[in-house]
Amino acid sequence: MKVIVCSDNFFFANGISALLNQAGHKTWNFFYHSGNPFSEKEDNELVIIIDTNERKPLRHLFASLDKRTLRVFFITDDLSEQHESHHSFQGVIPRKITAAALLDKLAESTAGVRPMEFLLTNQQRKVLQYLIRGVTPGVIARIMNISVKTVSAHKRKVMMNFGLKKMNARSLHCMADFIYKSLLVSEHINRQKHPQFISRPLY
Repeated sequence: MKVIVCSDNFFFANGISALLNQAGHKTWNFFYHSGNPFSEKEDNELVIIIDTNERKPLRHLFASLDKRTLRVFFITDDLSEQHESHHSFQGVIPRKITAAALLDKLAESTAGVRPMEFLLTNQQRKVLQYLIRGVTPGVIARIMNISVKTVSAHKRKVMMNFGLKKMNARSLHCMADFIYKSLLVSEHINRQKHPQFISRPLY
């Protein structure tokens, strides 16, 4: 397995790279080792472990790998450690995971982050985006020309899909970051399927 570790935490990045190397996997520490050791001509799948909120480096990384097949995982500690989540949603790995469990998760051929369109409908994404901006359900209902009851139903569905027991400032912040990273995955898949696809900055 070939793994790109994308973490701006020096100790975490080097620790997980050492673990993967010891397990026989070839790794590239994106933030702390310059130069991509993986040939662009290779068709092998790459696994990316993302543990950073830095957006520009992520966009640069995905742009440089636009022809490669990727499986992407996000590392998190905000939701899982606070016990606000019923279960981890697909592609998200808690930071306090055992080495054996981490290797097992990475080895699953179907594991990894799914594009946002598979996680939420267009209406659910719109409701979530307004909630992240601090807009109240009543105002969201007027903007989207739907009932407050429908807004609440979309909110409940979002919470269920993300495994959340409650939606507070911390969980909204985590979901905003998750959405941004997931959209990078969607962009990457669209570029693969449609070479003429033009990506737009996600700021």
